Parts: sequence; structure tokens; C-alpha cells
Amino acid sequence: MRLILSGGGSKEKAKEAYEIFARELGGGKVLYIPLAWDNGNMEDSINWLRSELLPYGVTNIEDVLDAKLITKERLAQCSGVFIGGGNTFKLLKMLKETQAFNNLKEFIDNNGLIMGGSAGALLFGKSIDTCLKTDLNIAYTDENYVGLKDTVGFDKLDGYSLFVHYEKKEEQKEITAKNIQMLLKSGHKLICLPEETSLWVTDDKIDVIGQKPATIFNGK
Repeated sequence: MRLILSGGGSKEKAKEAYEIFARELGGGKVLYIPLAWDNGNMEDSINWLRSELLPYGVTNIEDVLDAKLITKERLAQCSGVFIGGGNTFKLLKMLKETQAFNNLKEFIDNNGLIMGGSAGALLFGKSIDTCLKTDLNIAYTDENYVGLKDTVGFDKLDGYSLFVHYEKKEEQKEITAKNIQMLLKSGHKLICLPEETSLWVTDDKIDVIGQKPATIFNGK
């Protein structure tokens, strides 16, 4: 298992994460899954990733715009996968309505390399309910407009779920703290990642990388 889970940052905020991703790729091909994207033209998302990875020498990028095409054969042809941000509920629904979710799980379990940013990172916690938009209206939380019922993720963080874009807005720190307490009361254990922070997850350990610490809330 080789996972790089980013709190949602780009450019310099994700520098260390991109460096690890490029190193582990070893010049191989990236399969880009931008299915969470819900902010305009899909071509914008594809161009964004190309510009992000170009400084690290990563240029062999193939995008996949239909979850049905995330097959075992296609995954076997790439050296790594990048799952982009957007609406997490939309993304997980697309993966679970096809074989893509199980194919990605098998890819991970066979030491596959995946980098996920924001929504693409949230998938690897126990649940994606941590990003649900509530009356508190925390920045960068998502509406479940697709009506997803099964919100269980890949659960690769020892039962923890992720909270990304943590304390993105200074003026929302107080209501973010309230949201965290609500999630804890609902039984979640949380790893909160600012945009400047990522996790480097392997079979035997989880390293925090980036410019800010991760914050753990486990009810204790």
C-alpha cells in the first residue's frame, strides 16, 4: 500500500507530496481520475493536474472520465493513480456503482500507488460523512446531492476518517471546532489535514508531510 493523501492544497502547499509521488512513479504513467470535479469544464481539471505535476517531471498522464473504464487491466498499465478533488459524494457514488471501487481496492492491496487530493483523499478514511455540509456551512464541505447512502470509504487509516481543508478560513475556526465535536459525538475518529499537509501511508506506518501538523481527534 502506497497512499499520498493531501489536505487539498496545490502548488507549493503540496510540494512534498508531489515530490514523493513523482519519486514513487519512477517516470511511469499516471491514471488521472477527475470524477469528483464539479466546478466548470472538465478540461480545466485535466489542465490543472498537468500544470501541477510538470515541475516534477511527470508528463505521462492519461485521464479517465467514466468510472466503468477504471478496470483492472487499465490500472495494471499505469504506475500510479491520481484522484482529484470536487464533490466527494458524487465521486464515491460513481466508484461504487461500478467495479471501479473494488478494482482500486485490489490495486491498493497489491502495493499500488495512489495520490488523492481533498475528495480524492477523503475516500481512504473510514467514512466520507466528515465532509458533509451542515447548517454550520464550513468552507469546502460537500452537499450530498446525489443521495449517496453507502458512505464507507476504503478504510485504510486504522478506523480514522479524514477532515480536509482543515481551518481553511480563519474566521471559521470556532464553527469548525463545533463541527469536529459533532463528528466525535457521532462516533468518528478524525485526522484533520490543512491544505499544506499530507499523509504518506504505507503498510507499516503513516508519516505526516508538509508545512503544518496534522491534528488527531479520537474522543480521548
